[in-house]
Amino acid sequence: MVSIKLQADVLAPDSIKKLSFTGHHPSRFLKIIPGLMKSIFRLSGSKFYEDKIKWDTSTPNTDFYGEWRGNDPQDNKTSVWVKVKVFGSQNSDKMGKINIELSAILQTKFEYSNLLEKSLMLLYSRLFYSEQRRGYIVKARRNMEELENELKKELQKMVIE
Repeated sequence: MVSIKLQADVLAPDSIKKLSFTGHHPSRFLKIIPGLMKSIFRLSGSKFYEDKIKWDTSTPNTDFYGEWRGNDPQDNKTSVWVKVKVFGSQNSDKMGKINIELSAILQTKFEYSNLLEKSLMLLYSRLFYSEQRRGYIVKARRNMEELENELKKELQKMVIE
């Protein structure tokens, strides 16, 4: 079967939200972020992916990098893909800096087998399903704001310590 894929950026007009701070023990976010993503987006183990965790201890500062994805299905056609990237460094006194990038995409997939079905799917999408997709975008944007606020709380703790 052939499919049509529609994508919408949840954080439009910005495609990526960036947070950066300097403070005590920034590498702890490698442990905090997976739990936050799972709880805020209600992701099960099969919908959460830890793509990369990297450490570089060859220099005086320890550099680290982490990347996670989550698939939050909305219905049988639409799902929200959330992605978080973290990179930073810290010295032996555990003081350092961190950069966090948040992004999310709403992805809809319509499958069809002939030209008539394709035109009906496009008509259905434009007339009826677009309002549902807008609701999914609003919900995903709210969840992304909640994730951002929780990260900012943790970053504030990092600056205070």
